[in-house]
Amino acid sequence: MNLTHKALLLTAGILGSSIVNASTAGVSLTNNTVQGDINLNMGSFGINSGITHNDEANTSTAHIGVTVEDSDTSGPLQVGLGIRLYAIDADLDNDNDDLSVALALGGWYRYTLQQANRLSIYGSAYYSPEVLAISNLDHMYTYDIRLEYMTMRNARAFVRYGRTVTVYDDNSRKEIDKGLSVGATVDF
Repeated sequence: MNLTHKALLLTAGILGSSIVNASTAGVSLTNNTVQGDINLNMGSFGINSGITHNDEANTSTAHIGVTVEDSDTSGPLQVGLGIRLYAIDADLDNDNDDLSVALALGGWYRYTLQQANRLSIYGSAYYSPEVLAISNLDHMYTYDIRLEYMTMRNARAFVRYGRTVTVYDDNSRKEIDKGLSVGATVDF
């Protein structure tokens, strides 16, 4: 991609972020895994995308999704329900078709503790059954839960436990993301 295309994409991103309400971007890390995501909050719905790469398992996932979100952010509970389209690139031992696609249903929630308003609990889960999986993928699921601390008004640091599992037609399994990680999110 040449410099002109990069400049146009950066300009579109900056101008596009000015029309959204409380968008977030985040990253989490382990020794073998990096995960990044972004959520553009458009009021009553959000557009999100993310990518995960596990160096040890030589696998990557990417997703794009839409969630219907609670537009009232003044209370302690925030909720979003929606769909995600996943692309999964797994290094399968005996198959040349390493790329799979899945449509997953799920959502997320965040509960901010009333007595300690800087602490919150966040969780998300998405599941794709066999009927919504393409290629040699039988089903997949992903979930995470994290304890967040609001370090400043527009940033949170967190400790996260998550797991992403893909099960293929031959009953082989790949765990793309599992275990504890640390990370941060910023609101813009």
